Amino acid sequence: MIRRKKMLELMKRMSGVKVERPKPKAVIEVITSPTCPYCPIALQIAREIARKYRGVEVRELSVATPEGREKAMRHNILGTPTILINDRVEFIGVPSPIEFERRIKAYLS
Repeated sequence: MIRRKKMLELMKRMSGVKVERPKPKAVIEVITSPTCPYCPIALQIAREIARKYRGVEVRELSVATPEGREKAMRHNILGTPTILINDRVEFIGVPSPIEFERRIKAYLS
């Protein structure tokens, strides 16, 4: 990841051409809480799925941060972990890895 970033910066400086990363097709946001025992499991499942498929990006948003709190309020999230895919609530709690993967495939197709 670091090597790729440095290469892109070098290419940008040398050529003067703007190099942009491709936009992800599916953005998984895992809303977590610092005291939640299940949040790390949900985050791990999301990261494994993101490694498996191209165009999938994972972000963790803690309700302890202003950004996470704002996102939770906007989507009326009262429990953690909550998983959003492309800004839509898809799962509340830890999902089945099979069902999670099926929903990601639907977004990618």
